[in-house]
Amino acid sequence: MGLAMRRGQFLIVFFVFSLIYFVMPSESLVQIDFFKTQPEPRVPRPANVNRSKARVIFFLAPGCRSCPEEAAKIERELTTAGWKYEIEGIFVGDPGRVGKYLAELRTYPFNFELRLDIDGGFAKQYAVKTFPTAIIEVNGNRVVVTSASELPERLR
Repeated sequence: MGLAMRRGQFLIVFFVFSLIYFVMPSESLVQIDFFKTQPEPRVPRPANVNRSKARVIFFLAPGCRSCPEEAAKIERELTTAGWKYEIEGIFVGDPGRVGKYLAELRTYPFNFELRLDIDGGFAKQYAVKTFPTAIIEVNGNRVVVTSASELPERLR
């Protein structure tokens, strides 16, 4: 009977320690990267880039199908160049037209809010005639861009 009692106690102690071992988190000392993730390539930034905050006024109008893509490209170019920026979207048209425009897009594709320029006065103030147009203001200087591809050469 003594042997049976010891075997039972052994099994209980073994079960309790096994439970504690499997339940408690343990630190693994071996780490294997099976997928061999490559570090992201570092994009060199020019040393003379102006790091002050830019104000971007992005004008769009009804029927402008390329506006969402151009807005995303401009944001990408500014981020890649290391600029800090704030974008303000200006929709030239009345509230009914902006609602119809966004409904046709089926989503809100912009990372900024849109203001309405119902009478077009704000667009006239900046002499905007084509859409999309982005006006980038930095330290009192103003750059007008109608395509994101123009941005790197214009911001030098």
